[in-house]
Amino acid sequence: MSPIQFLRILWARRLIILATLVTCVVVAVGVARTLPYRYPARARVLMDVVKPDPVTGLMINNQAARGYVKTQMELIQDYRVAGDVVDKLGWEKNPAVVAIWQDETGGIGEFRRWGAQRIIESTDVAVVEGSNILEITYEAPNAEVAKQIVGLLRTAYIDASLRFRTDSAGRTADWYFEQSDRAQRALAAAETARAEFMTANNLVMGPNGIEAESAKLQDLQSSLMAARGGQVQAEAQAALTAAGSQIVDQLKLQVATLNDQIQDAGQRLGEQHPTYKALLNRRATVQAQLAREIGESRNEGALRSGVSRRSVGELDAEYRAQRVKVLGMQDKLNQLSQLQREVDLRRQQYEKAAARTADLRLESNVNESSLVVLGDAIASGRPSFPNWPQIGGLAFAFGLALGIVIAVFTELLTRRIRGAEDLGFVTKAPVFAVLSALPRVSFADRIRGLIARRGRPAGEMQPAQ
Repeated sequence: MSPIQFLRILWARRLIILATLVTCVVVAVGVARTLPYRYPARARVLMDVVKPDPVTGLMINNQAARGYVKTQMELIQDYRVAGDVVDKLGWEKNPAVVAIWQDETGGIGEFRRWGAQRIIESTDVAVVEGSNILEITYEAPNAEVAKQIVGLLRTAYIDASLRFRTDSAGRTADWYFEQSDRAQRALAAAETARAEFMTANNLVMGPNGIEAESAKLQDLQSSLMAARGGQVQAEAQAALTAAGSQIVDQLKLQVATLNDQIQDAGQRLGEQHPTYKALLNRRATVQAQLAREIGESRNEGALRSGVSRRSVGELDAEYRAQRVKVLGMQDKLNQLSQLQREVDLRRQQYEKAAARTADLRLESNVNESSLVVLGDAIASGRPSFPNWPQIGGLAFAFGLALGIVIAVFTELLTRRIRGAEDLGFVTKAPVFAVLSALPRVSFADRIRGLIARRGRPAGEMQPAQ
């Protein structure tokens, strides 16, 4: 079927299309008038997810934020939230609402779930473009009722969100409390086993988790290393003391002075002069005293060095004896170390579980959520239904499409020849020429012709040719 054939069919069946179109528009308008009007009310909530949690300090990343927003939108339309609104509205005590429930369900089913479902069906949730704001929309036959219900719905949603968070934290805290209690009992059992082993083997555990004999061996080793280092330092100090005594320095200075005086007196006075001889005697006396002082300093340094050597030897002998003792206790010490590691592990498990329990208890007692109420609920005085331009447009489009379908279907049932294309299709023969019809006379020309005929006398009539 060519486009020109299709257009000819539509023009020929234009009355069917027009009738269908008018019928659809009239029916749509009539049905819309019988339905109750619906007025929208809106309430907004800010999801403050960009700042850290006041308890845990955690933040929601961009990937998790999308899932969080979707969860919040589903939560608003959840049965538990809508059920709380039904309870606050007191519909169960409202005879009119109860009568509607009985008419629709015959009294079968749960009234609270029926009411929650009605609220859910009239609720829509959307995110304001480019923000973290949720907009809750509720439609009702009365604007004030819609405003009241959307406000209660927002309040119930915030309460439910906080309750879900605290309840979850409370349940997890209870589980961690059980784990911490088990860890505490395991820790007590490990400490008891360690204490019994230490008592049975006469072992003592130090404050740092090191057995007393091992700790003593470590102390002796440290003291021995320090003593050996001190011995070298003492010998160096003794040599320095022997060489750097103040008395020795003064005596050396006197000997040097006397040498100068003796040399000067020998040149001036001669070697036989009494002064020269007195200076020689004086130098001999000073040199003898210098030798005596040097010997005493060396003896003192040697005494100190000997004491240091004796201290190092005693510490070395004590260290060797303690090492032999510790090596003989190696099996017991290994068992004690294993018991100590068990105690440390159990203590670490208990401390972690106790700390996590405390954090969750704190989180379960939080009375503020990350949701912020933005202003009051707002009701619109213009109904969202019926939307006459939308209804009229949809009815017109549907009626036009339905009329075209009916027209084409009717044409297919009673096919007629409306052009050269139809003639060629029916006869299966080529069309060589088309004889055009006489030009149509317009309606105005017909009226003028009738008027002219009535005004002529009968004798002026010409016979038909």
